[in-house]
Amino acid sequence: MQSIIHRLGFIAVLITTVTAFDINANPLQHFDNENAAAEQAENTTKAAEVQQVISSQQSSAESEAVITNINQADHTIDSQGLTEEDSHQVNGLLNQLHESAISADWETYFNLYHPDAIFIGTDATERWNMVQFRAYATPTKGWRYDLQARHLLQIGDIIVFDEQLFSPAYGISRGTGALIQTAQGWKIAQYHLSFPIPNDKAKRITSLIMQ
Repeated sequence: MQSIIHRLGFIAVLITTVTAFDINANPLQHFDNENAAAEQAENTTKAAEVQQVISSQQSSAESEAVITNINQADHTIDSQGLTEEDSHQVNGLLNQLHESAISADWETYFNLYHPDAIFIGTDATERWNMVQFRAYATPTKGWRYDLQARHLLQIGDIIVFDEQLFSPAYGISRGTGALIQTAQGWKIAQYHLSFPIPNDKAKRITSLIMQ
């Protein structure tokens, strides 16, 4: 009988010890779980930050690549229907247009236009006659658009043209327009400056414009 009592006492002590161990162990396990959750959250945040940096770098790299790739001088000049003399005069006139804009030589620049000419700029509001365009241009220090390619086409007494340009500020650009014959020679009747949009970027860019 006494042996049984001793055994029951030993079992009671053992159960008490195991229970105490479980009670003490649970807070530690809970603490470990909290640490693991916090560490996982921190790792997730760091991963998101790294991905954001990578995306930003990729975006910047794409922009730089676009500018680098299009800054390739072609200088293709194609004339259709023009005499050799007219082709020489018109190319010289358009070259002088860009050169005088670089140096802000506005007297030379505007002398290349017909008095009734129209200039259409890159902004939707920029459709100017020569008085309006001169008022815009003369306070500035000029602008730079380097020729990459040009196409001339004469239809009757009118020469239409389109030229691919490169701007250090804006990248690839396009100028289109028309010239008419006057008593003073060929004069620009209209010039339209624009920024061509690659088809794969058109949706993104036009959505920005609509904002």
